[in-house]
Amino acid sequence: MADMGTCSCTGCEYTVTDEQASISEGEVYCCTACAAGHPEGMDCVHEDCACTELNRPAAGDLPHEQF
Repeated sequence: MADMGTCSCTGCEYTVTDEQASISEGEVYCCTACAAGHPEGMDCVHEDCACTELNRPAAGDLPHEQF
């Protein structure tokens, strides 16, 4: 298990290992939620990680179902 550095997600301070790494646009992230930019408020895999709230879209920016 190799250390790949700190997650590139804003506010996430977790160390990324080669076993769990998600890579997007040349940056290394600790999980797919961080790598994808927390779409629709998706939570970081690390419980209570600050990045989840820092990157959560504003309430008005969440997608609405169309009828």
